[in-house]
Amino acid sequence: MTRTLYFLVLFALPSIPALRRRYVERQLQNNERATEPGIPAGDSVVPFRLFDTVAALSIAAILCAVGYAIAAALGMDSGAILIVTALAVALATLFPSRLSRLSGAEQTGTLLMMVFFAVIGASANIGVVIREGPVLFVFAGVILTVHLIVILGAGKLFRLDLAEIVIASNANMGGPTTAAAMASARHWTALVTPAILCGTLGYAVATFIGAAVGNWLK
Repeated sequence: MTRTLYFLVLFALPSIPALRRRYVERQLQNNERATEPGIPAGDSVVPFRLFDTVAALSIAAILCAVGYAIAAALGMDSGAILIVTALAVALATLFPSRLSRLSGAEQTGTLLMMVFFAVIGASANIGVVIREGPVLFVFAGVILTVHLIVILGAGKLFRLDLAEIVIASNANMGGPTTAAAMASARHWTALVTPAILCGTLGYAVATFIGAAVGNWLK
């Protein structure tokens, strides 16, 4: 719930004129020009091909199956997601040109993004939220407030666009799905791919660090 409220704050920040004036507006100005009549809103759209979509989903399924099989063989059932993450990153790094030719990524990604949001919402336990919510809400609120102050200050120091700051913060706190969804909703087409890459990089790095810290604290 705290993150949801935080995402709403992030979504609203670029609409505050007083705040916008304090930052450069590369993405915001490009977005306004791109939405004018007669000006294309982004890169040319790659034709959708069913075979490519099936191939992408098959690769994802194979990576999951192999990752969970390796985890089971190593006795690391709880760490299967780490192995799947490592395999996905390795495959994308080794074969970037071949994987980039697969069309339908945006359409499939958008569909699965909606499924992801629905599953997260359906798994929420209202009773637990009511019992444990107040303490966790304050704890998470402090973390997010400090994060927002730091990232806004750093963005001002390094002359970053407010849109870039907002998407970077979303990628840090929500991952590639929420960051890409926000970039798409705001029509920041140039930031959709960076949002996915930053969020995925966070998964690839922070997942291992988080698991290591969790095991160390046991």
